[in-house]
Amino acid sequence: MVDLKSTVKAMCKAFPGGRSAMAGALGMTETQFNNNLYEKNGCRFFEVAELEAMEDISGTSCLAEHFAQRRGGLFVDIPQLEELDQVELFSKSMRTAAHRGHVDMIIQAALEDGFIDAEEAKEIMKYHSRHLSARDAEVRAVLALFSKKAKAGKVDASGVQSRGVGRINKSCGVINA
Repeated sequence: MVDLKSTVKAMCKAFPGGRSAMAGALGMTETQFNNNLYEKNGCRFFEVAELEAMEDISGTSCLAEHFAQRRGGLFVDIPQLEELDQVELFSKSMRTAAHRGHVDMIIQAALEDGFIDAEEAKEIMKYHSRHLSARDAEVRAVLALFSKKAKAGKVDASGVQSRGVGRINKSCGVINA
């Protein structure tokens, strides 16, 4: 997300019924909502509590991603233990690989003219952050699943070795991490 207006629009798009339904859920008319969004007719932009409510209502992490990117950070969803199993781990692994492949494709396309300009670099870094976020979520899920099962006496993971090292739910129009 580049700015808060884009973030609000992405949250509205993710919510069934769009902008008018989001306005209703916040207890305002669509006209009031638009006046706040575009700061027209003497209306102020949304307050942080309203933005947080939109994020909760839409079921996205768009606002969190916006603030993380604003500060040069990386937003990572913490896996929910009850949702984890080996099938979900495989799915997370495939999403991580897809993110990496997407970054590699963008780099390849950018290099067709022999150099990477500022806009191309910005796009590469945007998707690179999403890849790192997906990888972090994948690693956290592995740790959470096997720590949970080990505590319950279900899995002996003592022989599992890592082959490597490493460190972006509904999302804002991107591949889910």
